[in-house]
Amino acid sequence: MNSGSNLLDQVRKEKLYNALVFQLNKDFERAGLEAEFDAAFENQQLLRNLQAALYNLVVSDFESYLTLLYAIDVSEAKIKALPDCEVHQLAEFVSVLILEREFKKVQFKNRTL
Repeated sequence: MNSGSNLLDQVRKEKLYNALVFQLNKDFERAGLEAEFDAAFENQQLLRNLQAALYNLVVSDFESYLTLLYAIDVSEAKIKALPDCEVHQLAEFVSVLILEREFKKVQFKNRTL
């Protein structure tokens, strides 16, 4: 699995960071959740906010967490393949899966024909 920082570096390199943040906010909204993500965030700030949001969902509203994963279309097989771990580690792993999926979406939407 890619690290979140490396992935976001790649997103910026492809000039898709704003599109990724927009997609992330859109999918949070589709899941009925308030998003806290801004295109002005540095990579680490975006990662921290995403991890914090996931941690809070797992701890306090697991059903909304599952709804979010469904809205983003994170692979169930990838979620099940994650190792048993503490909630904060789970939030780190899942944040990378979410960013990978969102990156694929924006790459597809912004590809040149």
